[in-house]
Formats: sequence, structure tokens, C-alpha cells
Amino acid sequence: MLTCSIVYASPNTNARRLAETMEAVVGNQCIYMGAMSDQALNADVIFWGGNTDTKTPEILAFEKKLQNRVVVEYGHLCIGGAKDLYAIGNFAQRVMQNAERIAAEERVKKMTEAGNVHGHQRAV
Repeated sequence: MLTCSIVYASPNTNARRLAETMEAVVGNQCIYMGAMSDQALNADVIFWGGNTDTKTPEILAFEKKLQNRVVVEYGHLCIGGAKDLYAIGNFAQRVMQNAERIAAEERVKKMTEAGNVHGHQRAV
């Protein structure tokens, strides 16, 4: 099972409410939910609600740590009404389902490649 972190840049924004909703939907796949923290970097997928008007040095430093990771931005189109909260939960669930599917396909591909040597199947 893949894990996710749901991170927001500021607890005073709509992104925090959206993060709480996403955490409730993805359940135990979420290993961290909260403000920017290195703990969030341990997840397979990072949902990033960094949609603030001002990019502080702290936000810029955290975004630099997100490079070369699976990052899914959220919140930039939501205003936090009930429809948005439902939609963001559904969105998070679909992202994790698709990530699981892609990871499973990659595992099968690696196993298949490891089993083929010069076009021949290895005896097991």
C-alpha cells in the first residue's frame, strides 16, 4: 500500500480544511497531515497545498525539498464550500488509487524484465 502526506503552507488558509477532508477519505494511507515538515517527505505521494499569495523563504525551502518526488498540488481552485470538500476527498481517493495501479504495473514490469535474460525466460 502506498502512503501519502497531505501538507499545507499555512494553517490559516482554506488548504488546511481541504487537507483535513482528504485525510478523512484516504484514511490509513495518510502518514502525515499538517504544516510543512520533513516528516511529510517519507510518503510515496505528497499532496501539497502551497497555494498562498506570498512565497515565504520557508515555503520556497520546502518546495525545493519536494523536487524529484511525486507531488500533487491541491486547493488552488477550491474555495472550501461543501461541494469543494466533497470533490477534494474524491480527488485524493482517485489519485491514490491511480498511484497504486501505476506502482503495481511498475512492479510487474520490473519482475518481467528480471525474468527475461536475452529474450529467454529464466527457469524458476
